[in-house]
Amino acid sequence: MASLHCDLGVAARAVRHDRMLVVQEARGRFKGHWGLPKGRVDQGESVEFAVLRELKEETGYEGSVLGLSGVRTTLRNGVPGVFMCFDVAVNDAPTAGHDDEISNVRWVTLDEVAQLDWVSETMRQLAIDALVRPSVLHGRTNLTPREIPYVVYSSANAHPSSGGASQ
Repeated sequence: MASLHCDLGVAARAVRHDRMLVVQEARGRFKGHWGLPKGRVDQGESVEFAVLRELKEETGYEGSVLGLSGVRTTLRNGVPGVFMCFDVAVNDAPTAGHDDEISNVRWVTLDEVAQLDWVSETMRQLAIDALVRPSVLHGRTNLTPREIPYVVYSSANAHPSSGGASQ
C-alpha cells in the first residue's frame, strides 16, 4: 500500500464552568484573532499526543483527551488536509506560560465568543457548539491486539457518562 502525505492539524476544545479556553494569535496572517489552541501533528506523534502538546505550548495547561468533537477536511494544492478537534479536560492552573505564537489566553463565556474576532468561522462554531450543545465521540483503545497502540472514535462509543481515552 502506498503512503499518502497530508496536512494534519489538531485543536483542543476545553470547557470549564461554562467557559471556553481560547487563545489570541500573536503574529502572522491571523495576528490579533482568537481561536482554540491548535497546531500540526509532528512526525512520530499520535494526534492525541499532538493536541495535548499544543494545549501545553499555547496555554501552559496540561490536560487529557476526552474524545473527538469534530473533523474538517479539505484539499489544498492537491494535498489532503485533515483538522481534528478534541475535547480535553485541563488541570486547575497553567504550569507554565504560553509560547510566543500566542499573545493572550482567556476563558470566555458564550456571549464573549460571539464578540471575538475568530481565525475562522469553523473555529468559532466549534466553540459555540461546545458551550451550547456539546457532543463528543469517546475513544476506545486497542480493540484488536496490536504492537502499536491505537484509539477508535465512533458513535457507538459515545456515552455522555463514560470516560474517553487519552492516548
